[in-house]
Amino acid sequence: MCCSAWNAAGLPRQGILAWLLLFLSVPALCAQGASTNLSFAGGQIACEIISPGPSIPDRVLSTLPIAMTAALEHVGAPAEPVQLTLRLQETPSVYKRAKALFRVEALATQQGDEILLRTGEDPLKLAFRIAHELSHWLVSKRHPVRPPLWLDEGLAQRVGAAAADTCARTRKQTAERPRPPKLDRNLFAIDELTGLQAYPKSEARSAAFYWQAEALVDAIRRRLGSVEFTVYLGWLSTPGAPDWRTPLRERWYFSDWDFQWLAQQIQPKTESP
Repeated sequence: MCCSAWNAAGLPRQGILAWLLLFLSVPALCAQGASTNLSFAGGQIACEIISPGPSIPDRVLSTLPIAMTAALEHVGAPAEPVQLTLRLQETPSVYKRAKALFRVEALATQQGDEILLRTGEDPLKLAFRIAHELSHWLVSKRHPVRPPLWLDEGLAQRVGAAAADTCARTRKQTAERPRPPKLDRNLFAIDELTGLQAYPKSEARSAAFYWQAEALVDAIRRRLGSVEFTVYLGWLSTPGAPDWRTPLRERWYFSDWDFQWLAQQIQPKTESP
């Protein structure tokens, strides 16, 4: 009715089209969102953060440097300049939250040089998720092939934990990571853990895998030291990589006792009553 009245009043057709184009362009302009650029590792890493909202959330800007520092300390910086995109995702609707049984929290996935991120509300969990994916991304930038599953995921878990701990200290909090439920009934033997080439299918078995992989990576890294651990990571991230034990025996002189000690580190300690 309104448009018809304007047309009847003699508004030129071009004027109507121009108004319609302006009206339709407003949502498109709002949908552009916000973006900002950060650099890390002395300028070797250029990171663009893209948000669908009008601004970048403060919790992302404060946790990303913590997560990147943890990843660089554990994995190392890329040899050549690289670019990374951190793309923030829309928060799910109330219906989707209910459908997911309210477990919608910080969530991140890495795809090539892009990390898709749902920020959630907990900065500590956000730091963990970002750092976990940054570990995977940096490993892919530094090495020609993916390391064994246990090493790749265990390292990512360790990096995430380090970032969460640092984030907690800056906020005068404590990062709590309870032991997975049913852990004792779903543990892997060390040969089974290091031989996995696919993710476990059950939730309980998968939780045990991540817990034990992190424990094994943490134990090896503590024994070798941070610098030598990156050397070990490089040995297992090449085509035709040796068995995970071989470099430990030949370069760092691990004995049978050392491997027995590692096997003990991936078993949960009995808690005192």
